[in-house]
Amino acid sequence: MKNILIVDDIAENRYVLEKMLEAQQLKVTSAENGKAALDAAYADPPDLVISDILMPVMDGYALCKTWKADERLKHIPFIFYTATYTGPRDEAFAIKLGADRFIIKPQEPKVFVELLKEFITEEFNHPSENKQPLGSEMEYFRQYNAILFNKLEKKVAELEQVNQRLNQEIDERKRAEEKLLSLTQAVEEGPAAIILTDLNGVIEYVNPKFLQVSGYSDQELMGKNVSFLKTPETHFDVYNDMWAAIKSDNVWRGELCNKRKDGEMFWVHLTMSPLKNADGVITKFMAIMEDTTERRQLEAQLRQSQKLEGIGQLAGGVAHDFNNILTAIIGYAYLAYLNMQKDDPLKEHIKHILDYSEKAATITKSLLAFSRQQTTHPAHFNLNDLVSNFQKLLRHLLRENIEIQTKCADGILSVLVDQVQIEQVIMNLATNARDAMPQGGSFIITTSQVELHDEFIKTHGYGKAGSYAEITVADTGIGMDQETQEKIFDPFFTTKEQGKGTGLGMAIVYGIVKKHNGFITVDSELGKGTRYKILLPIVRAAEPTEKKKTEGMAVPRGTETILIAEDDAGIRDLVTTILTDHGYEVIGSADGEEAIDRFSENKEKVALVMLDGIMPKKNGKEAYIEIKALNPEVKVIFMSGYSENMIDLEATKFKDVHFLQKPVLPSNILKKVREVLDN
Repeated sequence: MKNILIVDDIAENRYVLEKMLEAQQLKVTSAENGKAALDAAYADPPDLVISDILMPVMDGYALCKTWKADERLKHIPFIFYTATYTGPRDEAFAIKLGADRFIIKPQEPKVFVELLKEFITEEFNHPSENKQPLGSEMEYFRQYNAILFNKLEKKVAELEQVNQRLNQEIDERKRAEEKLLSLTQAVEEGPAAIILTDLNGVIEYVNPKFLQVSGYSDQELMGKNVSFLKTPETHFDVYNDMWAAIKSDNVWRGELCNKRKDGEMFWVHLTMSPLKNADGVITKFMAIMEDTTERRQLEAQLRQSQKLEGIGQLAGGVAHDFNNILTAIIGYAYLAYLNMQKDDPLKEHIKHILDYSEKAATITKSLLAFSRQQTTHPAHFNLNDLVSNFQKLLRHLLRENIEIQTKCADGILSVLVDQVQIEQVIMNLATNARDAMPQGGSFIITTSQVELHDEFIKTHGYGKAGSYAEITVADTGIGMDQETQEKIFDPFFTTKEQGKGTGLGMAIVYGIVKKHNGFITVDSELGKGTRYKILLPIVRAAEPTEKKKTEGMAVPRGTETILIAEDDAGIRDLVTTILTDHGYEVIGSADGEEAIDRFSENKEKVALVMLDGIMPKKNGKEAYIEIKALNPEVKVIFMSGYSENMIDLEATKFKDVHFLQKPVLPSNILKKVREVLDN
């Protein structure tokens, strides 16, 4: 007995039987239903058939009945091997149909093989007599239907249970899949960069955010150790602490600096956690990173801004005090100069005092420019014209071994600027460039129009969306290191030898650019040169205002009564002397409150009030408001060591105010007084 035919509609069942029987050196043929089994048996009669009962097309009972009724097949032994067993009458019916054995699934492979061997031996020694099928067809169908109904009923009940379990499993799987999808989306689409590594730090997974932050591709990272991202910015002790913590089953949090693919550094707030398997054994490490580079840049900019703001306030206060002192020095020296004989030998010394006082006044104006307290006189200009017209001055400023290149953008770059201050910016940058190129080189100025968008502002940490005229000032000098670049705009910071620089040049540049609502950046490399970029807002073009020409005139005189409010006695006496020497009657007061009282007593005769901006008791603006309330027609001049902007008269209801910036020449005081009184 070597050829066995297996009949079962379930492929897995057939496969198991095939392997089991083939292991016994038996030839096996398979069929998926009764009809297919008959076709196979007619083509190649088997030595034994093993059949299931419930099958499509033709079931096992129908196959057995047909088999045992067929003269060609009825002598071939027929075994039922089925799991659809509802009771003893199933087996009795099968035997009546002619089956030789009825074996119930499942059986252990060893047991099944033993049963089969036992049957084969018995069949060989004692061949079974052909059993007669059931007497009548009616009897056959009655029993067949009853048994089949029971089997189907049982199968339906089993299927219902299976279906119920399947639905539960489907629901559970759906919930699990939804949860997994949510977790996957959180990892894949979340704002945090995530890395998974093995216990040695070898990368096994990175999410898209980390790819975006680092600039690497997935293929470039897989299998690499995370240590390749290290930078010298993070001390090795930090890494040691981190690894010690996570290997001890603790979570570690801290700041690290990593390196992008392009070599740039990026800072992250890192949370490093150990991951365990079902047995509680650490198998992986997970790193969750928040990119803090932009935040750190903004914090640094804020600190720099606050530092410059504080220094600016200090610079403004120093400038105010020096302007008061210089007003007295210049005023008294000027009066002495006017009262000297032409051949007086001391006259030349007085002239030197005036010259050096003017230079000192330039420094205080620079301090005010840095603190953004200097009054500006903006007008519409084409930036290209300003740059082109400044070339001649640059040629005198820079040595002959320095090549000057100017590249202006096409069209008009209309900006609203103070021409003198913008020229001072270019001059200061050119002076620095000259000192950075002792052996000569190139000085390049280019202009262009740029657009700042939200993405640029987010990336660079500065700016305001809009159109800008850009001036790029570059040199091929010695360049600067990073530390110098960070301090370049600080007041009194200089890299020049003692006595060769005040340290105010770049601070003034910064102050002027900021005052024009602009931005300035520096980019430098040692040995390769420095490049400054200045952005100034582009405005709608307007026709330039023609300047009125003023004719020279003699120092004017007058007879009106003038009230002076000045807390510095030296300056108050100086101005009183200048005015009384030129015919005016002067009433003096040491503070704002006294000025109001004196004006109240003499309001019918006082034609002009001169107020210092900062005074005790009541400041200049407070005195101005109360004096104007007493007589709205009275003329007022503010004279201050601060700028006109610091007085802030826009907050008052009176706009007819005039201003003199200290230090001021006596002749200019007299001209201003006459101008205000006459107009």
